[in-house]
Amino acid sequence: MRKIIALAVLIAVAAGAAYAGPKDKSKRAAKLTEVTVCPIMGNKVVGKGGGTTKFKNYRVHFCCSGCKPAFETLSAAEKERKIQIALKKQRKG
Repeated sequence: MRKIIALAVLIAVAAGAAYAGPKDKSKRAAKLTEVTVCPIMGNKVVGKGGGTTKFKNYRVHFCCSGCKPAFETLSAAEKERKIQIALKKQRKG
């Protein structure tokens, strides 16, 4: 009887280990794109600037303390448009 119980416990442990294997690595968090041109003023952000915020898969940097609150009042579509303009300017250098 003890052998049967030991075998059942061993099978249960092995089955549990199979289901608890490595997590799916395809569900990793998307890497954030750094936006280092202020989407409000269009200036390159120097140093810490006026802070940052996360929007979708972007980390947005601001040139001064007034730009972050102005950005937060925009609609999602306006934020996206301003980020794309800032990224285009950022790529040009």
